[in-house]
Amino acid sequence: MYGWAGKILKIDLGSGAFTTEPTEAYIEDYIGGRGIGVRLIYDNYVPGTDPLDPGNPLIFSTGPLTGTAMPGSGRVDVTALSPMSNLRAKSNFGAYWGPELKYAGYDHVVIVGKADKPCYILINEGKVEILSAEHLWGKDTHETQKAIQDELGDPEIKIVCIGPGGEKLVRFACIITETGDAAGRTGMGAVMGSKNLKAVAVRARGAVKVARPQELLDLSIKVVTEMREHPAYQELSNWGVARSMTMMYDFSFFPVGYFEDVNWEEIIQNYQGPAYIEKYQTKNVGCFCCPNRCMNFISVPKLGKGVTSCEPFSGFTGGIWNLDMDVFWEATLLVNKLGIDCTETSASIGLLMELYHEGVITAKDTDGIPMERGNKEAILSTILKIGNREGYGDLLAEGQKSFANSIGPEALERVDQVKGLAPHAYEFRAYHGSALGQAVGHRGDPLPLRNALLEVDWHHAPEWFQKVAKEQFGSEEAAIPIEYKGKALATIISEHMERVADNLGICKWLYGLFIFQDIEMATRFFNVVTGKDWPVDRMLKVSERIRNLERMFDVRQGLRREDDSLPKKFFEQPLKKGKYEGQVLDREKFEEMKNEYYELRGWDKKTGIPTREKLEELGLKDVADEVLERE
Repeated sequence: MYGWAGKILKIDLGSGAFTTEPTEAYIEDYIGGRGIGVRLIYDNYVPGTDPLDPGNPLIFSTGPLTGTAMPGSGRVDVTALSPMSNLRAKSNFGAYWGPELKYAGYDHVVIVGKADKPCYILINEGKVEILSAEHLWGKDTHETQKAIQDELGDPEIKIVCIGPGGEKLVRFACIITETGDAAGRTGMGAVMGSKNLKAVAVRARGAVKVARPQELLDLSIKVVTEMREHPAYQELSNWGVARSMTMMYDFSFFPVGYFEDVNWEEIIQNYQGPAYIEKYQTKNVGCFCCPNRCMNFISVPKLGKGVTSCEPFSGFTGGIWNLDMDVFWEATLLVNKLGIDCTETSASIGLLMELYHEGVITAKDTDGIPMERGNKEAILSTILKIGNREGYGDLLAEGQKSFANSIGPEALERVDQVKGLAPHAYEFRAYHGSALGQAVGHRGDPLPLRNALLEVDWHHAPEWFQKVAKEQFGSEEAAIPIEYKGKALATIISEHMERVADNLGICKWLYGLFIFQDIEMATRFFNVVTGKDWPVDRMLKVSERIRNLERMFDVRQGLRREDDSLPKKFFEQPLKKGKYEGQVLDREKFEEMKNEYYELRGWDKKTGIPTREKLEELGLKDVADEVLERE
């Protein structure tokens, strides 16, 4: 078998037993990565099991292209039942751990049970051991990885681990590898901590078998050359996302504070991200076999060193009214070392600052620390208190609603969440495709969807990008932020494209978003590596199957149409300034977008549940029989 390692490893930490099963039975219908991961969690999760119960499976999934010579082939998908949403969790990380797992002979790892004492898993040349981690408990994520490498005498061992946040079951704890690459959202670090599992270390010297190796080499060289000539490559490989922040604020795409504002003149005029990168960046780094190197490796004297990309640049600046880049960097290092999600953490701080600014809370509610906008002590103290579950941080570690509930109805009314998670910091009142993607989306992050990014691109050349939208999504309006027409089909197509990358174990930034803005190249690599001859349409059909299976897992958990919504703020409070001053979501038109989305998907418009006809068309009759019979 080419591409796949061929085995799924199952580990029971309670009994210490491990078994394997063949990957091959899942390939034709689910491919790998996210796809097989979804099928594994659906089959192995017992409804009614608590997210922090030993019976909640924690699943790491690579794809058939993970670990090959294809540029950007280092991605891993992680799933379980989320302790944040009580729905299927989905997170994804890069770096080098995934390829190492493939070289050890495994495509997926399914972990259940709970160890009596802190432990870590060692997979060494395919051999599996469960070792004591009592001496590692309490260490941060950087210290943990170094300690394991020193203990085993091998600096090349690849490790995923949790920090104190995961140990203390912070519900939005994440899993970290290297110095900051994270499976960030949906609380996978808490699930790992609930199993007394500190880390999974992998070392191997195997390889991925390739059907047509010379063709793979030639294609990889060709693609690397094309990438290096692409304008997006030049920007990302030198600056990451640091220089795009001002543009995003200028376009009123990034909100300021807790969705309080959308045009903070100070951040547009005084944002110091690029200057900070230029001063303190050692180099740009990236994941396995990636020429793009989109992450900034920063070393600041007296503060520390590590990597960052994407979310912290907005979450720890405008999201909390902060212009001090040292505070941005301290905050980023803290969340990475503690192992807690940047997005949820910055949103929690934003909530505190709004409540304080509006007089709903005082310093008495936050251990004597005034939650003034942009205040350094407020920012850093809150991160530490969440990660260590101290004082008011213990309530925030249970989620924003837990803290707000302790204050009262007025605070609870102000919490902005979608399906139990902080919505991504995009201005949905003006960007309606992003709003639809956030509302109906499985995890709710619309940015990996090409149509949401197209709404941002539109500002650079409106007529040209409307033409692109017409070609890709059938409607010029799909590119125009404030339009409602065309968003449903664009969202569906983009959701399918996104899953192709996740199924294959490759980077969607390269294949789907910034470089190759379709999936033709990804499909070509798939065929070269596996020896198959799949057309693009078949890849997309697998994605549709996976999207529906994800939905049915969540339906089995109780998800319905009313859950596909956004906080009422976006429907009731128009933007007060900025490029889209006065914009607010029209609830009737928003619901019409949802109707169109459900109809195109073949889901019941009243409930948001996939129909039996659609499920059987996709080969999911067993799922229909199990779940729909209960309705």
